[in-house]
Amino acid sequence: MTRTSEEIAALAEVRQARQAVLSRPDSALEFWAIIHEAALHQRFAVRPTTMREQLRRLLDVVELPNVTIQIMPLDATPHPGVMGGFSLVAFPGALPDIVLLENLSGATYLEGEEAIPFARGIERIRASALSVEDSLARIAYLVEGTQT
Repeated sequence: MTRTSEEIAALAEVRQARQAVLSRPDSALEFWAIIHEAALHQRFAVRPTTMREQLRRLLDVVELPNVTIQIMPLDATPHPGVMGGFSLVAFPGALPDIVLLENLSGATYLEGEEAIPFARGIERIRASALSVEDSLARIAYLVEGTQT
């Protein structure tokens, strides 16, 4: 799928706006990401420095008190996340959890009964991932090892 420069700019703007909610002084969003290690080894032919910049950005953003990052190692024990990636949005209070499933054709949102297996599985996924400290050490190691 090839995107126009306008589409790429619009997508970048949306992603930057999503990131901005992490550092709002009055109501920063609590964010916990579990990233598969394979994603950290991806290389982009367009610009060789892209991955190093993204890894450094992860190390910067994790300094925020409301951001937690874990790495799912390549040799992780089996866990519910092997069935595919998802985003779980848990709201405080009585609001129901929402699950976002993204794919090439768009996105699907699940809530209520459909979201329960994802909410239950997230703890097993977290337990299979590296600890927060080991995750940050792995990212720092990859930054140093990225050649360009």
